[in-house]
This record gives sequence, C-alpha cells and structure tokens, in this order.
Amino acid sequence: MEPAADLAAAAALISSLTGANLPREAVYFGEIGLSGSVRAVGHAGLRLKESAKLGFARAFAPQSLRAGGESINIAMQPIDNVAALVALIAASAVERKAGRAGAPVHSGVTN
Repeated sequence: MEPAADLAAAAALISSLTGANLPREAVYFGEIGLSGSVRAVGHAGLRLKESAKLGFARAFAPQSLRAGGESINIAMQPIDNVAALVALIAASAVERKAGRAGAPVHSGVTN
C-alpha cells in the first residue's frame, strides 16, 4: 500500500465512525507513524499540483509539507497527528448535527 494513502484511509474511517461527511473538494495525503504523527511523503509538490489540476480546492497534509518554489492554487490544511484529524472531522460532524437542529455552532474550526 502507498504510505501517502494513510491519511486518506484514516479520514475515511473517522468519517464513517462519526457520521461526518468529508469535503468533496478536498484531498488527503500523508504517512501515519506508529505514534500517530503524520509525516511528509515523497513528491508532495507534484501531488498538490495534480490535485489542483483535478479540481481539488483543499489539501489536508502534514504540517511539514513544503510544496516547493512554485505557486499552487490549493488551500492547505496542515495535520500534525491523527488526533488533530479526529478533532477536525468530529467538529464538522457536531456542526452538521447542530445545524440540523437550528442551533448556531462556533467551534473555531475553519473549513
């Protein structure tokens, strides 16, 4: 399995467990270590460039990611560890459920 797919697989599992929908315009990539840290993967700049070409507007990727010298038209959401990914996805599930009930939610998480 491609190590860069670790973050995407984790996001899918967390989404399934929390009932939160992942953003359709987002791409996830990064290697997850045994401690839960998210590590950079090879060819990150190329991955971002191709993601933007395919129409993705956001990338959830390791904090340590460096896209290189060229400008890429994609918003970055840094993820340091799996706990941060869980918090981000769970917050969107809470916002979605509260939105249905009509209650305003101010989690401080920006999407």
